[in-house]
Amino acid sequence: MMGLAERRTSYRDPTRVERDFRRACAEFPTGVTVLTTTVDGEDHGSTVNAFSSLTVDPPQVLACLSNTSRTRTAIEQANVFAVNLLAGGQADIAKLFASKEDDKFARIRYRRAGLDVPLIEGAVATFECRLVESVESYSHAILIGEVLDFSIRSGREPLTFFRGRIGRGIAGPDDSREN
Repeated sequence: MMGLAERRTSYRDPTRVERDFRRACAEFPTGVTVLTTTVDGEDHGSTVNAFSSLTVDPPQVLACLSNTSRTRTAIEQANVFAVNLLAGGQADIAKLFASKEDDKFARIRYRRAGLDVPLIEGAVATFECRLVESVESYSHAILIGEVLDFSIRSGREPLTFFRGRIGRGIAGPDDSREN
C-alpha cells in the first residue's frame, strides 16, 4: 500500500514522467565531479554527477556526458581524461564548469601529472584515465575509463548533489550548508 507521500507515475501520462523521474532520481545523493582533458593544447572540462566506479580489476570508472558536450568530444579526441572529485568547499568550481563561460581554467588552480590533463587542486580525489569506450544512449554518452593513476586527499569532505542542491555531505532542500 502506498504511503501518503508516495507518488506513482504512469508512462501513460508523459506530461508528468520527466518531472517525476527527475524528482525520484534526486533522492539519490551523488558526488560532484569535473571531467577534464586537453586537446591540441586547449583544456576542456565539464561538471558531472553521473560518475561511478565500474571494476577494480582492471580499475575502471564511468561517467556520463551529454552528446552535445564539447568536453565529451574533446575526451574522445584525446583518448585520456581526468575525473576530479570535488571537495565540500568547491561548489564555485562545480558551478563554473557547469556554465558556458570561456577560459574556465584561468579561474582555478590546477596541476598536471602523467597524462598531462588538468587535475584540480584541492579535490578529494583525482583519477587519470585512458578512454576505453564511449557508448551512446539517447541524449548522453557513457564514457568508460581505465584508471592509470589516482590520488586521494584524506580527511576532506566531498561536494554532493542531493534533491537539486549542491552542498557538503547530504544537503537537502532545507539545508543551508550550500557553498
